[in-house]
This record gives sequence, C-alpha cells and structure tokens, in this order.
Amino acid sequence: MTQNSSQPPAGWYPDPAGGDAERFWDGVAWSQSTRDRQPAPVEPPAPGGAYGAPSGQPSGYGPNSGVGQGYGQPTYGGQGYGYDRGYGPQLAGFWWRVLGKLIDNILAGIVYYIVAAATGLSALVTAHTERLMRDLLIWSENPEGPVPALPEGLTTVLFTTALVSYAISAIYRTVMYGTLSATVGQLATGLKVVKDGADVDSKLSWSTAINRGVLGALLWETIGWINGIFAAFTRKKQTLSDMLAKTVVYKVR
Repeated sequence: MTQNSSQPPAGWYPDPAGGDAERFWDGVAWSQSTRDRQPAPVEPPAPGGAYGAPSGQPSGYGPNSGVGQGYGQPTYGGQGYGYDRGYGPQLAGFWWRVLGKLIDNILAGIVYYIVAAATGLSALVTAHTERLMRDLLIWSENPEGPVPALPEGLTTVLFTTALVSYAISAIYRTVMYGTLSATVGQLATGLKVVKDGADVDSKLSWSTAINRGVLGALLWETIGWINGIFAAFTRKKQTLSDMLAKTVVYKVR
C-alpha cells in the first residue's frame, strides 16, 4: 500500500485515545500496539517545522496535527477524534444497542415480575385471563349468540399493568443515566449516553437523564422497536428518544 504523502511516517505517537501510553502509527492507520510513553529526545528545531518536531514529520504534535489548524483542533476525518471511525470512542452501532436493550429488557422483566407478584397484580391478570379463556371455550362448543365480552375489570388490570411496567422502566433508566450515564445493558456492552455535542467523557446532567429516561420509557412502552430502529438509519445513530432528548450513544470500549 502506498503511503499518502500527507500522512506522517510510521512510528510511536501519544495515544489519541488519551492516557500516558503511546500507540503505533503504521503510516496509514492506528495499530492495536501500545507501550509506555518514552522520554522524548532533545533535538534542535527542524527547519520550517514547529519547535521540537522530529525531522521528516509534520509540524505540530503527533500524526493528527495539520497545517492551518488551531492549537488542539482535531483534523482526523474532519470531526472530533473517534466520532464515527478510528480508535477511541465511536458512535455505538445499531446491533450493540440492540444487545444492550435486550439485557435491559430481561432485568426490567425480572423487576416487574417481583413487583407484580408482591402486589397481587399478576394474580389478577391470571384470574381474568383464565375466565376469558373459559368463556371462549364454552362459546366455541356451541357458537350461538355473541362472542363473550371481556371480563369486568380486565381492562383496568391491563392498564394498571402497563403503568407499572412504564414506571419501572422510567425510574430505572433515569437513575442509571443520572448516576452512570448508561443502563446496565449499555454498561455490559461498553456503551455510554452523552449529551449531543458534549465531550465523550462528560456526564449526563440530571435534567437530561430525566428527560431521556422518561421519554425513552414512554416510547419503548408505546411504539416499541420503532423507536430503536431509528438508530440504524440516522447519521448520528440516534433513536427517536435520543433525538428528542438531544443525546448520542458512544461505544467507549
């Protein structure tokens, strides 16, 4: 592969992902190899370059520096480092988000089962469902007259069930976003929710956490995966709840 003349030569540079390590640049892309940062040799300024820049390398600091850029301004891909490619934090892919959501669904289901059993809600749902099935079975043996109506109180029980499920989801999401900027499923898959435009290391404010937690729970409970499918087609890989709450999700590990 021919090396682009605008790229710096292969060598060890400060890790763009942060920390005190150095990462190897192979002349085209960052490699997976890292090492402890080595003491920089003392050299005279290179002609036409920045003070202390190694001879034959572009002026500035490391392979991401560029001519005409302000101090500290990233040039890699025209956006912040790792925004949608390269090493370091990247926008979370659709299937990583699906996996995190499935883990969260399992946890929420366990919590709902415990709450419904403790409050007697699950027993009410079971009783009304069994009564409806019995009425339908009897009617099917002699299908004369109208189909049996829903048992009295079933609609109320189902509405209560939906409210309890929503409340569990909203509280769980809000608390996790406000404390860790991620749900358990997102933590398990290396994801983090960040305010759109904020640094990936920043933490969600409680106002944003409440906004996203409540909106996310409402959308997931009402339109389900229609909310999530937006992440597969939007430029910033945002769900509908992300867009409303003005957040993005990064893959941080």
